Formats: sequence, structure tokens, C-alpha cells
Amino acid sequence: MISCLRNKQGITLFELLICLSTVSILLALALPSLAQLQTELQNAAAVKILRQSIGIARSQAITSRSFVTLCRSEDSRSCGGRWEQGVLIFTDKDGDRVLEDEDTLTAYYRFPDFKGRIHWRAFQNRQYLQITPAGATRYQNGSFTVCAEDSDPRATQQLILSRTGRARLAQDNDGDGIRENSRGQPIRC
Repeated sequence: MISCLRNKQGITLFELLICLSTVSILLALALPSLAQLQTELQNAAAVKILRQSIGIARSQAITSRSFVTLCRSEDSRSCGGRWEQGVLIFTDKDGDRVLEDEDTLTAYYRFPDFKGRIHWRAFQNRQYLQITPAGATRYQNGSFTVCAEDSDPRATQQLILSRTGRARLAQDNDGDGIRENSRGQPIRC
């Protein structure tokens, strides 16, 4: 009879409760980190789209030998709306920032699953970016700041654009977990 009891396999109710409690505690500790990671990945994807858009605009300006406009767009046909709704790129023969018949639509990008905000701050506060036929900006150095929905500074990213049209990512130089802008100050949303 004793040998029969030793061969039984299973767990007691007490063991099951201990196991469920342990799993619950581990999940409670891991979920905030996973949410933070998801936000950081969404922001990184938005920065990647912006960086690619700038590269495409520069390339198109050089190859077409004309001005190229990069602007925020909600409808893929005109400039307007908010940056997080989309980015419109088109050759702009007369430089008037309006997609007309003689202009060519180059690309339109959306930010899938992005829930934050994107801000463009530039010299003369223009809410568009124009690239010259030489591949430089039209006197517009500035930065795209990508903010999380909750404005967490640790998830904030920034793409800094020089007047020559080259983009670089803001770095965390002091190791505090918050990236610094071109002046060395922490980026804020």
C-alpha cells in the first residue's frame, strides 16, 4: 500500500497556490518593464521612419536637381495635420510647399502603432523641411523630438538635423537614462 502512494504524481492545492503566487509576482514585476520596452521600440521605429524620409528627400533632391519638400500630412496629398499622422515627400519645382501637377510625389509614410507625439523645431519655426538640389536643407537646422504618450523622458528620442542635411541621433552622454539635445541639455517633451 505504501508503494502505491509513492507512485502517484500530482500536486497539492497548497503547492498550486504557491506556484500561482510566484508567477503573479514575477508578472507584476515584468509588465512595467515590458510596457517601457514597447514604448521605446515604437519611438525608435518612428525615428527610423523620419531618418529614412530625410535620406529619401535628400537623394530625390540631388537626383532630380530640384527642391524637395518634406512635410507633415494627414492625407498623403497635401501638407497639414500633425507629424505623427504621416510624412509627405515630393519634388517641389517652384519651392512653394504645395504638391501641384508639375511636382512628383516621392513617398508618404505613416507611423503604425505609434501613440506618442512628434515635434519638429527648426530655425524660423517652419513646420516643413525643404532640401535643395545640392542635398542641404534650405536654411533649416533643427530637430525631430519623438515623445511617448506619457511623456516619459527615458523613452524620448531626438533626431538632430544639421543645415547640410545630415541627421544624427541624440545620445545619453551623462549616463542618466535621458538623451541630451544638441546643446547638451536633457530632452523634454
